[in-house]
Amino acid sequence: MTVATKKAELENSIAKYPDFSPFAILKLSLELYGVRLTQRTLDAVQNKKYSFGTLLPTFVKPEVEIDRELPGQFLLRDATTLSPSLERDYDDPYIIDWDGENFVIRDSEEFVDTVDFVPRPKYFGKKTSRGVPMEAIALVRAQRMVIHTYTHCDFWNSKSQCRYCAYFTDAKDSRQAFAEAELKEGKVGKRKEANIDDIYEMVREALKEPGLLSTITLTGGTQYSGEEVFDDDVNRYIRILKAVGRNFKGRFPSQVIAPAYSKKQVKRLYDETGLTSYAPNIEVWGEELFNWLCPGKSKWPGYREWIKRTIDAVEIFGKGNVYTQTVSGVELAKPYGFKSIDEALESNFEACEFYSKNGVVFLSTFWSPHKYSVLGKQPLPPLEFYIRLADGLYRIRKEYGLHANQRDYKHSGGNHVDSELERAD
Repeated sequence: MTVATKKAELENSIAKYPDFSPFAILKLSLELYGVRLTQRTLDAVQNKKYSFGTLLPTFVKPEVEIDRELPGQFLLRDATTLSPSLERDYDDPYIIDWDGENFVIRDSEEFVDTVDFVPRPKYFGKKTSRGVPMEAIALVRAQRMVIHTYTHCDFWNSKSQCRYCAYFTDAKDSRQAFAEAELKEGKVGKRKEANIDDIYEMVREALKEPGLLSTITLTGGTQYSGEEVFDDDVNRYIRILKAVGRNFKGRFPSQVIAPAYSKKQVKRLYDETGLTSYAPNIEVWGEELFNWLCPGKSKWPGYREWIKRTIDAVEIFGKGNVYTQTVSGVELAKPYGFKSIDEALESNFEACEFYSKNGVVFLSTFWSPHKYSVLGKQPLPPLEFYIRLADGLYRIRKEYGLHANQRDYKHSGGNHVDSELERAD
């Protein structure tokens, strides 16, 4: 793709799909081609208004080293949020520049639009009683906090991690802050499980800022150990949910993104905590693709059992409170993916129809090919694929009366476009 084509493609797509939000199309284009911050932009965010610091609780080895403090989520002019990777080595990214008055999106030298960043939370810069910087404990996006409860994934132990996954490829970043705190307490070794006291104190402090949060999400790497497969995983989430719940009375807006647990395990999650939503992400639809792309999940607990357990969870959490998603684009990955975007779209719509009939909210998120994953860097499908996918999924869910209340434009963390279309409802 030539530099000039991105803006032309964007304008043509907006004209071709007039009923589709132009900001949603811009968001998809930014996700597709990536972004790069200029030095002027980096200089302009080195302050307490914008800087999210360097202790970001993420575990992906960067493709491009950045030694400056980074901003948080992007905000488009209609408040659409965006969370592009700022450490990816994109071939032909959009440029985010500071012109002295505004942050602007450029396609090479061509102006595309203005953009802003979410403000830095007020609790950043504070420490827990153990001395851990609070900004190292969770990701904070527009009205959503994401707590990574386990900084490893046991699927990597047997080299059965999902083939598109680049998580848990680096031991730097915020983990050093936790290691220092635990050494003071006489503990040895790398931190893997989040500390419940750190989490309780951080959430308590974050809640003091009006409007900062409307939901809390827990996720992390998978533990398949325990008396029953995943028992250790479930026990960890229960411990941490109870710690978070000490800040609330009764249930609180929350979601756990985790493996497909047995009905007994899911019932424990619901009965013993204040959790309101559960998301065992299927990742890709179709048994052959699932087995190829997700070898660990294909063993624990397997494709068909994953689907059955997801539907069983609706009995416990209720219609519309169980979620699943695909990593959109990965179903076209070479060498075994679909050969055409029409085939890929048909597969996704079939999945959405199936899950919607069973009361499960089916979403898509964006595949970000990373050189440290098993699949490595591969070309993504065209922008039109993502527009048609988001529009189709949104329409199917609407037909069944399902709304992504825990993954909508305020709660998605900037990852979903199909649920953001619900803003017009």
